[in-house]
Amino acid sequence: MKFIQKYISITAAVIGLTMLSSCADQYLAELPYPEDITFNEVSLDRFSYEIPDAPYEIGDNSSGIITVNVAKSGDGSYSGFALSNRNFRSYPWELTRDFGPVGGATPAQTQEAINSTAFSVFTNDINRTENYLVGNTNNDNAYFTLSKPGIVEHVLVANTTYTALLAKYGSIYSDDLDSETQMYKLDGDVKANPNIPSTDRETVYTLPGIDGTLNTVRLAGHQILSKRLAGEAAGEATGNRAAGEAAGDAAGIVAGDAARATYIIDFPASTTEEQQAAYDTAYDAAYDAAFALAFGDAYDAAYDLAYDAVTIGDITLTIEGFLNGSSTGTMDVYLSLLEGVDTENPDYVFTLDDWKRVDLTSLGQVDKVLFKMSSSYVDNQGTMVYPPTFC
Repeated sequence: MKFIQKYISITAAVIGLTMLSSCADQYLAELPYPEDITFNEVSLDRFSYEIPDAPYEIGDNSSGIITVNVAKSGDGSYSGFALSNRNFRSYPWELTRDFGPVGGATPAQTQEAINSTAFSVFTNDINRTENYLVGNTNNDNAYFTLSKPGIVEHVLVANTTYTALLAKYGSIYSDDLDSETQMYKLDGDVKANPNIPSTDRETVYTLPGIDGTLNTVRLAGHQILSKRLAGEAAGEATGNRAAGEAAGDAAGIVAGDAARATYIIDFPASTTEEQQAAYDTAYDAAYDAAFALAFGDAYDAAYDLAYDAVTIGDITLTIEGFLNGSSTGTMDVYLSLLEGVDTENPDYVFTLDDWKRVDLTSLGQVDKVLFKMSSSYVDNQGTMVYPPTFC
């Protein structure tokens, strides 16, 4: 009786499954051979995507068979896995400041422009994998099951263009950054579209986040804003702000009164508004100096310590194996990462811009593989601000 040790690679955006099913034949030297599931057996029009109506099988008796989960809503949204072969890698021209439709894009045009990025794999060079899966991890629906238990050798994973652009640049991309909001300015100077070398059509780019607004901040901006919040909270808790304000106000009044009196002597025909302006200028300068002396040193020390202690900034894909309903282990893959977040590699800073091979043999024998996403950037309800999608 023959036994063939077989590896199934799932090669999709999840791209490639390599499964090991095993028999034993004492007379046959067993040599593993690759049988990648690439999803190219599914017929898709060129540069298109499809959200199936129900879970679907991929593979054959040679490669092994998996069932890919999908849950499609009546409004066209989905969770689980869609199919795509798109590779749009830049901001949609329809949503730019200078090259969009006259009067602005309609809601339908805006959604189609978003979809052009949401169903595209983000790669530096033109993608050559043909079909792949686009996973939406909402409701824990992004999983596939195996027709019989096996070891998944590897998958290939990547960012969608939607997630990558928002993580790298945010909902607005121009040549001018607002340091206060950490958003690029909508009225800023023009830039070239990412991944388009031509500079003939430089403009300002927009891409609404999943909340429909242009308020999504790039990952580096999210980190800076989080550091500031931590610093401000620590400074306020440490320094005696009330004492600083009282000292500042007292010094400001004295300086303001003196400045106004001098101004009236120097400019007897001056208006009340001009005299008040002289007062305000002197008040503000004296207030700031006295406030800093009474409050600033302790505040600044606490602020700096808390600011430096914040090391956040990631988009993480978690892959979990299951066998007979029990977890066999998990593996985390960074889709975007800032300095200091990965304790083993603190210098790593990147947003994944190509397919990444992820070895899953450590999950052992599985009959289900589930994909989940998380990020340090969440809203007030703890929900990811970035799209929970990947390839």
